[in-house]
Amino acid sequence: MEQNNLPASSRGMLIPGKRGKILANCYLPGGPYPRPVVMICHGIPGIERLMDFAVSLREAGFCTVCFHYSGCFGSDGDYAVSHCFEDTQTVLDTILKNEQGDFDTDNIFLLGHSMGGLMTARTAALNDTVKAACIMAPIDFSIAARDALAGQPGRYKAIIDISSQWVHGLDWDSFTADARENLDKMDLLSYAAALADKPVLTMTAAADQLLPPAEHLNRLNAAIEACGKGKLTKVSFDCDHAFNSARAAARAAAADFFLSQIG
Repeated sequence: MEQNNLPASSRGMLIPGKRGKILANCYLPGGPYPRPVVMICHGIPGIERLMDFAVSLREAGFCTVCFHYSGCFGSDGDYAVSHCFEDTQTVLDTILKNEQGDFDTDNIFLLGHSMGGLMTARTAALNDTVKAACIMAPIDFSIAARDALAGQPGRYKAIIDISSQWVHGLDWDSFTADARENLDKMDLLSYAAALADKPVLTMTAAADQLLPPAEHLNRLNAAIEACGKGKLTKVSFDCDHAFNSARAAARAAAADFFLSQIG
């Protein structure tokens, strides 16, 4: 079949990571290739995996890559926030290698939700190869990390305890040890200045009780806006943390934003 007539398709990917294989899925919109690509970062523990965003963005003409962090949903190794940072970079590096020739590496975008929003913020901030990013209801894990280091688990311990039932190698003690070594990397606001230099769409879940916007996303928005670059776009939906009542609108907003950044 000719390259310009290839149908839409999908395939599994096994990406070599620092702790073994990282499981991923690639959704392809059909030829001609290469196509712009959106890398999708889900949260902790990964019950909400954003697969509907992957398919919706494929229908908008993007290749999409979803993946599971170490120790999560079949990927090898132990789960830790710092490992997730490393895994996200590994997947981006694999996209840049573009061994199948499917990806337009001049048009690489990131989308992440919850902890995946923090992964997206850090990876977009540190990599000029990421052209634009969409950050949905992100967590500032430095808040939980400081609680852990102060011996005051608070409500964030419940997030870790629940997540530990779904992933391998994570508990409050291991999170505390990870925080001791990587507190600065967990600080969502530390990436604001670099994010201000590229187009970023943030999505607020206004009724989010798990990660209230006032504690997390609103502070990131304010820090980016304080840089005065004018590249931040904000949308808000009257929905819960998982965007359950606003999925279609959120998918459409993400697609419109990424389509506007192709060049």
